[in-house]
Amino acid sequence: MVFSVFQFVITSILAMVCARAISVTEGDIPVLALMIPALWVLPQGGVAGLALLAAMVVYGITLPMQSIAMSIAVWILLPVFMVASSRRSNIWIVCLVGLIVITLNVGIMMTQLSGKLGGTPMVTLIQGFAVFVAWYAASHWKGSNKHSWWSLALIIPIWAAGLPHAALIALCFTGMLASMESLGKLPTFRWNKLLCWTLPSVGFAALVIAPGVDVPKPVFVVWICLLGTAWMTDYILRSDRENQEH
Repeated sequence: MVFSVFQFVITSILAMVCARAISVTEGDIPVLALMIPALWVLPQGGVAGLALLAAMVVYGITLPMQSIAMSIAVWILLPVFMVASSRRSNIWIVCLVGLIVITLNVGIMMTQLSGKLGGTPMVTLIQGFAVFVAWYAASHWKGSNKHSWWSLALIIPIWAAGLPHAALIALCFTGMLASMESLGKLPTFRWNKLLCWTLPSVGFAALVIAPGVDVPKPVFVVWICLLGTAWMTDYILRSDRENQEH
C-alpha cells in the first residue's frame, strides 16, 4: 500500500511537470512527442490504442493554436465524462451534465470570438472531442505486459534536435500511462478513478501557481465550474445509492 501511495504521488508530480513543460514551450512541440506514449501502449490497446493515438495527434496539432491554459484546462472533462458514464448515472444525469458542459463551452467560445481569449471556437471543440476520445480509450483500455519499447527511442532525436522540453513531455506522459497501468491492476483500491480526478486538477494547478504563467479568468472560472459539476454529480449519485441501500 505504501508503494502504491508513493507511485500515485510520483504520477501526480509527472502531471504537474508535464503541464509546466507545455506552458514553457507555449505549445510549440512536435506532435511526435505526444505520439510516443500512445505508440508505447499500442500493441495492447487494439481499437482503444488507435483511438488514444488519434486523440494525442489531434491534441498535439492544436496545441500551438490555443491558449495553453485552455489546452491544459480541457482535461478536466475527464472526470466529467467518467461520472456521467458511471453505472450509477442515468439519462437525466447525462442530459444535465451535457447541458452544463455545452453552456460553459459556448461561453468560452463566445469569449474567443470577442477576442478576449486566445484560440478559436473550432479548436476548443476539437480539443474537447480529443479529450473525449482519450477518455474512451482509457475506459476501454485493458492492461498488458506488451509494449512498444522501441517507441521510447524516438525521444533521442527529439532531444538531439534541441527540444528537451518536448522530450520531457513524452517521458512524463509515458510514465503516467505506465503508472496508471500498474495501479489499475491492484484489486485493493480503484487508483485509476482517483487519478482521473487528480491528474487534470494538479496539472492545471501547476499553471495557476507557476510564476509568469497567465491563466485567463474565463478559463479559470470554466475549469472550476466543470470540476464542481463533476464533484457534485458524483456526490449526488453516491448519496442516492447509499439511500437505496438503506
